[in-house]
Amino acid sequence: MPAYDHQQWMKYMRRHEANVFNAIFYDKEEVTEDDIQRVIADVASFFSLPVPEINGKCESFAEVLLGDKAGECELSYNLEMLRNAGINNKDAFTLCFVHEMAHQALHRYQFMLFCSERWMQELAADLTAGLYAERHHLATGKFKYALSTQKCSITHPDGKIRENIVECGRHYLEQQIVNGTKMMNMVLQIMPTFVFTHKKKLKTEWYQLLDELEHSPQEPVRYRIEDLPDSNLIKQAVLKYKLSKAQEDENYR
Repeated sequence: MPAYDHQQWMKYMRRHEANVFNAIFYDKEEVTEDDIQRVIADVASFFSLPVPEINGKCESFAEVLLGDKAGECELSYNLEMLRNAGINNKDAFTLCFVHEMAHQALHRYQFMLFCSERWMQELAADLTAGLYAERHHLATGKFKYALSTQKCSITHPDGKIRENIVECGRHYLEQQIVNGTKMMNMVLQIMPTFVFTHKKKLKTEWYQLLDELEHSPQEPVRYRIEDLPDSNLIKQAVLKYKLSKAQEDENYR
């Protein structure tokens, strides 16, 4: 077998494997800002959504800001952070923006399946990415790896369960050809079953997170020395040191 064919075969075999070596070192592509603009436009077109306004850099991978009207969607992303996490080829970038556009498509929908609706919205967006990947024959390994490294927070569930729901969507859509509207209907159909089968894990992680937040040590209160009363011994000691230091510096001049 020629070397080129062997390389292509190995790339095909690892396309859905989520591990650090494949994500960071293999199958990287140069993706420009213009490429990303085209990806976002293609994803928006597939879901019959208006192309969002690109609004600068954010502090997370990517985020979408939604208004009351569909045309008021704003999208921002952090290219350097995405690349460092393994989002470093066109397929991975595409799935990242499918996730964000799914938020736009679902922002009026309330799942009411779990005590954290924000977790449900994130899982639904990840599920959409899995469905989209299978529909368009995209590799999911890098995207799943980036998700799997994320810790649970008040807004996002643990990365491992997010990786699982991407796979759930990918397998669900095998051998099916659907448009954007049908795909979003599938998301609404699959979500209750997935949440029900993973509810114990979700509840455990949610209440563990709340407990950690409740008992987390408070930030130390910072005081300015100048604001303390003159009778405060710490203030007196600091001012005495500063005066002594100033006199010492003056003597060396």
